[in-house]
Amino acid sequence: MVTQHNRDSKFPLQRLDPLSKLIALFCLAILAMSIDRPFPQAVMLLFVLAAALAGAGMNAARLGRRALFIAGFGLPLFILTSISAAEGQVYFSLGPIPVTEGGVLYGAAITLRMMVLFLSSLIYIESTDPKDFIVIMAQCLKLPYRFLFGVSMALTFLPLLEAEAKISGAARRIRGGRAPVGMSERMQMWRSHLFSIFAGAIRRVQQTAGAMDGKGFGAYRNRTYLREVEMGVSGYVVSAASVAALLILMLV
Repeated sequence: MVTQHNRDSKFPLQRLDPLSKLIALFCLAILAMSIDRPFPQAVMLLFVLAAALAGAGMNAARLGRRALFIAGFGLPLFILTSISAAEGQVYFSLGPIPVTEGGVLYGAAITLRMMVLFLSSLIYIESTDPKDFIVIMAQCLKLPYRFLFGVSMALTFLPLLEAEAKISGAARRIRGGRAPVGMSERMQMWRSHLFSIFAGAIRRVQQTAGAMDGKGFGAYRNRTYLREVEMGVSGYVVSAASVAALLILMLV
């Protein structure tokens, strides 16, 4: 059973309970970490992108920006891995550094693996209500609710900080009247932008801590829950299918 908001969603991953999605995420991560070939990693990346668009209802433009952001970190990783893991046929040489077939393939596999892991985690965050995550982990896995609340805060604050960063950036562009010119002005704008985001995060943490203290959070060993979240039939099916697919693909 999931909450009414999740039941009304038209996207399947948003209707699915957090625990079964977490099991599927772990299975995908284990599979990605155990494969060192680029083609299977590319297939998993396409699967993750399709799940983000059709399963989680993520916006294509926003997903593309996230993928390009991750690819920006993946390009240096690909270059360094291709050079350091030289093996097999030599394509060409950059001075004393050979670029080989084995190094390029291994570098591509590592880069695609990083994108699969980051994007699949992003899908989980985007399609999961942090409150449902806390409830099902505490009720089904019997994890300490104090620890789970910390995880929930991380899942909640990241989207809020992203939204505040966009608002702050738009406000600064309006007040500035013109785009920054030169590296010095850009560095000054970024420094001021980061400071405002950091100050907003500290203010939000203080407000949350005050609310927790006022409500007596952590005063008792156990707590009651207003929300009820359980694994339904679809959750058990997804969990079993994920584990079965992992075992089959690991044995192939």
